[in-house]
Amino acid sequence: MQIEWEPKVQEKVAAFILRTQAQGCIELLVHSFADAPSIPSRVPGGGVDSEETPEQAVYREVFEETGLAQIQLVRKLGVQQYYKRYLQADVERHDFLFRIPTVTLDTWEYQVRGEGADAGETYQYHWVTADQLNDIDIDEEYRRFITPDYLPEMFGIAH
Repeated sequence: MQIEWEPKVQEKVAAFILRTQAQGCIELLVHSFADAPSIPSRVPGGGVDSEETPEQAVYREVFEETGLAQIQLVRKLGVQQYYKRYLQADVERHDFLFRIPTVTLDTWEYQVRGEGADAGETYQYHWVTADQLNDIDIDEEYRRFITPDYLPEMFGIAH
């Protein structure tokens, strides 16, 4: 008898949220962890529930993690597949690009809602420009996609 082993795949979503400052500078929303400032910054996102599509999940995750409801989907950026060691699982991450009004706060703290593993954590949100990317620690899982090829809008390139 042959037993087939199927790797565990976790479906995830990530929201790359941009805003344009009044001066025309484009910024990306990132968060750090209030209780663990040494952990690199990330973009909002999380798991896809069994009854959800990735698009439904990304809207839910953004709201649960940021409190933001007035986000505008620009486009789906792509799907990333990789192994995440601390989850001991293969990940299929669906990335989405959003725009948000310029009047959104510059910084804020938000306690994560919902039922996920991060529920109750406090995230500290702020915006970064392309020029500031080298000055902040962003998790490599996301940093390698914050490029002119993947996010041309952030770098002032028409898509």
